[in-house]
Amino acid sequence: MIAFHLHLYQPDRADPWLELLLPEPSASPYRHWNERVSHESYEPNAELGNYEWVNFDVGPTLLTWLKNYRPWVYVALLEADRAGLERWGHGNALAHPYYHVILPLVPRRDREVLIHWGVEFFKRHFKRGPEGIWLPEMAVDVETLEVLADYGIGFTILTQSQVRGGRAGGPFKAVLPSGRNIAVFVRDEGLSNALAFGGFERFLEALRGASGDVIVALDGETFGHHIRGAERELARFIGSHKNELANLGKLYERGYVGEVEIIERTSWSCPHGLGRWSRDCGCDGPAPWREGLRELIDWLGRTVDAALEQRYGSAGWRMLMEYIGVILGGDSSKYTPEQLRLLEAQRAKLAANTSDAWFFSRLGIEFGIAVRWALRALELLGDLSLISEFMDRLSRIVPEDVLMLYTPGIRGPLMAAMMYITLSVHGIASDRIGPYIVRPVDDELEIFDTRTRERYRFRYDLLWSAFVG
Repeated sequence: MIAFHLHLYQPDRADPWLELLLPEPSASPYRHWNERVSHESYEPNAELGNYEWVNFDVGPTLLTWLKNYRPWVYVALLEADRAGLERWGHGNALAHPYYHVILPLVPRRDREVLIHWGVEFFKRHFKRGPEGIWLPEMAVDVETLEVLADYGIGFTILTQSQVRGGRAGGPFKAVLPSGRNIAVFVRDEGLSNALAFGGFERFLEALRGASGDVIVALDGETFGHHIRGAERELARFIGSHKNELANLGKLYERGYVGEVEIIERTSWSCPHGLGRWSRDCGCDGPAPWREGLRELIDWLGRTVDAALEQRYGSAGWRMLMEYIGVILGGDSSKYTPEQLRLLEAQRAKLAANTSDAWFFSRLGIEFGIAVRWALRALELLGDLSLISEFMDRLSRIVPEDVLMLYTPGIRGPLMAAMMYITLSVHGIASDRIGPYIVRPVDDELEIFDTRTRERYRFRYDLLWSAFVG
């Protein structure tokens, strides 16, 4: 049997203060990369019905964007999961931690939060518990697998270079130190890479020499975005091989085909273990700033965690686990504004750990995402000295011209007020700017942050002067 897994993911590019996707000129002719990749990949694959015949995971922030801005693609993914359930007795969708974080590089508590939030997110959208989960960049260690077992996850996917002996297929049993087991599917690196980097012609040549169950796992964006026309090639392959296809849940049902030992602190996208996200390992070219950014974001984590623990102790971590209910649209009224600020600081801290910030050797959009989320987290703590320390540490990592882009200035509520004025000039003012509600009150603008339930007031004349002057 052949089982495909497509990893669908885009980093959360929304501005941390406005929680809106601002224009990204590099995505031209589209407004931003979510629109471009959706047009080139997610939409045509949904239209062709490809997701109904493969396993897939979708990063939660991407699935949320699709639900809001491409609802027919979102519905197609839900229906594809149900199609797998009807055809093979198991859904096609796998869960994903809430943010795309290299799990072995963050404290266990953060892993637990990210996985708990990811599981709850999955349940809310797919109306069932997940059998399996995708690990960001396939980054793995034994402790991460223990956390998966804590949440009842049956299986995950790794690549051949991450297991002793390099045998592909599965499911294999991985025995954990706790005495529990978790199943590991091991993707065929040769076949997966042939398809990802060479297209279907190379894939079909490599497939002729394959035997037994074949696990192919790669980025879902390969089909249409990375390789134009590959979505149609996938549809043709599915049409001519339907009797040979299965999903991972169906293979998992048959039981273990052997036992495997994982190689700790490895990933599918860095031959240097987890170096790509912690040091200048050489991946993608020289990146001497990587280690400094890792240390900076780790410092941020300790700082934000200390603020929560000092105020609420262990109860703070329980609140954070439950906060996924608010993130999913639930009522926040049971929390005080102080609690909401600390919980939002934790969310921002986790977002600042998104793996994309380290992935490329250049300092690009992805690096900026991490820095902005880090500033948002510190701003919520309300201690200006922490922001000063952060900027001092950042100045040791990046050139001065890059540092200027992140110097604290106009932030959330003020940005919302300025956008309200800009839209008013064109006669299209909206009382909702991202998470902020804007209301004129006499000669002032009142800004209400729906996340923390805090109110701000700005004199309209001073704002207008700043805008036109």
